[in-house]
Amino acid sequence: MNIVSLVTGFSLILMSYSVRAQSPIIKSKQDLNINETKAEQTGSLIQIRLGGQVPLGNWHKNYGSLLDVGLQYSWIKGNLFYGISSTYLYGENVKELDDILDHLITRNGEIMSNDGSSLSGLQSELRGGQIGIHFGSIISKWGKSNSNPIIWFEAGVIQHKRALLSSGGVPQLEPPYIYGLDNLHRGVYFQENLGWLHIGKNAPHFKIEFQTFQSITKSIREYQFILEEIDINSKWDYGIGIRATWILPILSEKSQTKYYY
Repeated sequence: MNIVSLVTGFSLILMSYSVRAQSPIIKSKQDLNINETKAEQTGSLIQIRLGGQVPLGNWHKNYGSLLDVGLQYSWIKGNLFYGISSTYLYGENVKELDDILDHLITRNGEIMSNDGSSLSGLQSELRGGQIGIHFGSIISKWGKSNSNPIIWFEAGVIQHKRALLSSGGVPQLEPPYIYGLDNLHRGVYFQENLGWLHIGKNAPHFKIEFQTFQSITKSIREYQFILEEIDINSKWDYGIGIRATWILPILSEKSQTKYYY
């Protein structure tokens, strides 16, 4: 009887040690069973943007700083996005205006209207526009879930001209004569953008970006009064700018849970 009791007690001791030895293994498996949930956003972004550009190259010879106002629509899936863009360009600083209007200015420095009176209220502006496509990426590993750096590129068609606005009465500032003065150019453009995108749970949603741009354009008019010849040369325009964008996100999230053992 004593032998049976001794064997039984020894068996119980061995079982208790076995359970204690296995528990860390079970615990370690639970620790390794890591789940990681990542929300993949899909949908679209409606954007209204406002910025300023400092022109260089050929643009710098003719114009000063520019204002750009635009609309952008992007489709987004995860960290990638692409879409279409449209931009209106505007600037008040037209350079060398005296040389442009030299053939209209009298000895007294005035422009005479048809009735012989001096013309007042002449305004000069740059006006233009861009239509293009864009694509880019959200760099999520350098940011947070709702706020990340982004990089994207844009390319399309650009047109700009010199607008000379008056109260009327000067035939040389009306069609078809104005076509020899408006410096209308058309071509292609490219933009590189680096910025920060914030799409939170609540508004406002926005992005701020720094951009560089380049364009290759040609004159649409056959004859330029200023040059007194036909202008067929390609122009290389480029510059830098900054832009702020308000965003209306239309997104849905799909959670993906991954397990690691």
